[in-house]
Amino acid sequence: MLIEKIDRYFLFLSLLAAMTGLTLGIVMGIREDFMLAPVHAHINLVGFVTLALFGIAYRIGWAAKDALALLHFAVAAPGAVLLPLGIALSIIRHQPGLAIIGSLLTLASMLLFLVNCVRAERTGLRASPRAVAAE
Repeated sequence: MLIEKIDRYFLFLSLLAAMTGLTLGIVMGIREDFMLAPVHAHINLVGFVTLALFGIAYRIGWAAKDALALLHFAVAAPGAVLLPLGIALSIIRHQPGLAIIGSLLTLASMLLFLVNCVRAERTGLRASPRAVAAE
């Protein structure tokens, strides 16, 4: 079921972001053109690091794997993609619209994660370490 594997979806997407960010960094280095350094940084931090931390948190049971987790992924995934793309458009074409949308999705994603973690802690929805180990 999709909800049960939400941790893996976050981690898989984070690895795709890492590959993209690393590749962009290498290309910038080879070309000695660092104009897109903010894009590289946001791919790595919002895409790789943040999504990986979300996945780990779901994996260890710090946040509940439920419908809110699915909504969280549905908001976080496009935010992590649109934010760096929007930054690139903003740098290259002076069109910040997509960056604004990506930023708002990323902010909403973090808010959903916060709500999920607090709710899981307060209501006892957290998975036990034994349940996580048994998967």
